[in-house]
Amino acid sequence: MAGFSDFSGRVAVVTGGASGIGKALAARLVAEGATAVIADNDADLLATTAKDIGATSYVVDVRAAAVQQLADWTVGEFGRVDFVADNAGVGPLAPFDELTHDDFR
Repeated sequence: MAGFSDFSGRVAVVTGGASGIGKALAARLVAEGATAVIADNDADLLATTAKDIGATSYVVDVRAAAVQQLADWTVGEFGRVDFVADNAGVGPLAPFDELTHDDFR
């Protein structure tokens, strides 16, 4: 991971952290010494993942108000945020060239 030479003691937030790329990123951050807050809308999977990788979980969807609450909670719990991976996303499963502007909205 480029950018920081040492993640020890850093606070990282990863949205979409219960599975896939977000889970892998959060696991790596924990392995590198960071405190990782993983956020996801799947509460059961999130709790399992957090326990498995040693992260802190926070149930959230990716609407602006909910993400602000995540930020406020994280700062309240840990005093700061050093790194954010905005990995969460939703959308239709379709070939890119079949997506419409409404799909992106």
